[in-house]
Amino acid sequence: MMVGVHVVAALAGVALGVGAIYVGRIVIEGVRRDRRQRPGLVAAGLRRDRWERVVEKMDSEDPAERLASFADLERYVRDEPDAREDAIELTCIYLRKPFRWPVEDEEEFVIRRAAQGLLTRCLRRPGVLEHREDLDLQDAVLVEPDFADCDLTGAEFSDAVIVGGDFRRARFWRFANFDRAWFTGVTDFRAAAFPRYTSFAEAMFTGTTTFAEAEFEGRVDFDGARVEKPDEHDSWPSPWRVWVASPVAQGRLVAGEDSA
Repeated sequence: MMVGVHVVAALAGVALGVGAIYVGRIVIEGVRRDRRQRPGLVAAGLRRDRWERVVEKMDSEDPAERLASFADLERYVRDEPDAREDAIELTCIYLRKPFRWPVEDEEEFVIRRAAQGLLTRCLRRPGVLEHREDLDLQDAVLVEPDFADCDLTGAEFSDAVIVGGDFRRARFWRFANFDRAWFTGVTDFRAAAFPRYTSFAEAMFTGTTTFAEAEFEGRVDFDGARVEKPDEHDSWPSPWRVWVASPVAQGRLVAGEDSA
C-alpha cells in the first residue's frame, strides 16, 4: 500500500514538474512575443501621436502654428508613404474651410498656398494606378492651384473658386465635376485627359480659358455655363462654342447644333 502511495506521489511530482515546465515555456514565449511586438506597437503609437500633433496644429488659432502644420505633414508623409492618402484628405478638408476672394486675410492666404503646394507634391506622381487619388475640393477657394501632370481617380470641384488654375496634362480617370465652379484669371486645361463623366454645368469663366488638345472619352457637359468677356484666345472642346447676343453681352456656352 505504501508503495502505491509513493508511486502516486512520484507521478504527481512528475506531472507538476512537466506542468511547471510547460507554463514556464508559455511565459517565456509570451515574453519573447512581447519583445518582438513591442517595437511595432511603440512605433505605431509614436506615429499616431505625431499625426495627432499635426492635426492639432492645423486647427490652431495661431497662424504660425497652422503654417508649420503643413511642413510637419509633409515630413510625416515622407517618413510614412502609406499616409499620403490621409494627408491629401486632411489637406482638402482644410482647403474647404471658408475663405474670401479677393484676399482679405494675408496670413491665411500664405497658409493656403502652403497647403496647395503640399497637395500638388502629393499628387504629382507617375501615372500608375496606386498613385491615383480622389480629390474633394467642393466649395474650396484655390488661388493659382498647380495640378499640371497630376493623376486623379476622381475630382470634385463643384462650387469652387479657381483663380488661375493650371491643369495642363492632368489626368482625370473616373470623374471630373466642376459644376457651378467660378474660374477667373487664366485657366489652362491644355492636353488634359478627361473620363466619360465630365461636367462644367453652370460654371462661370471670367478669364482666358483653353482646352486646346484636351481629350474626352465622352461628351463634356457645359449646360448653363457662362463666359464673361469672351476672348479670341479662348479654346473650347468641340462642339461647344460661345454664343453672345451682342458684342458687350455675357456669353454662354452652347453646343454647335443649338446655336441657331
